[in-house]
Amino acid sequence: MPIAATRAWEEAAATIDTKERMLPTLEFLHSVFVEDGSPSPIRTVRNTEDMTFRLDGAAPLNPNEQVLFKAIPFGIDYPRIDKLGIEAPVWLDNVNREVARYLEAATKLNEPVIVIFRGYLLSDPDTVGFGPFRLQLRNVKRKSSRLEGALVIADPTKLRVMREIYDQVRFPALLAASGA
Repeated sequence: MPIAATRAWEEAAATIDTKERMLPTLEFLHSVFVEDGSPSPIRTVRNTEDMTFRLDGAAPLNPNEQVLFKAIPFGIDYPRIDKLGIEAPVWLDNVNREVARYLEAATKLNEPVIVIFRGYLLSDPDTVGFGPFRLQLRNVKRKSSRLEGALVIADPTKLRVMREIYDQVRFPALLAASGA
């Protein structure tokens, strides 16, 4: 379901500098993703050519290092509410046998595939401009050279909802209102 663009949005999109385009990336992590005895995540960028980006300091593998992301077409649809919670359908196209073999083996284990979404600006590959968001991949199915699945929030209890810190120093009336 595409977003209907307004005239102002169409003008803004038509005049944007191509160096400021956001490149979404996905990093797939699982214990079966191993090459030569060391963890080997699957890293993809939605682009026509492979690109090198610097990971954030909190990255589980290779923090603050420049790593290669392979150009693999992928898409994430709008989230929908399912019986198991909110999930966003995801697909990867033109997936070779190597990637499919890893993902299919990983989904058979009782361990989630972790997916980290990051967005980089084309003009600044050293800074994560959007994210990182830690998600889980489930319901993986292969249809010829296309993998489909669903992304869910990895641990919704760790989401930071309120941005204010409500303490007694800044809000002394809180304790009075609670009867303490």
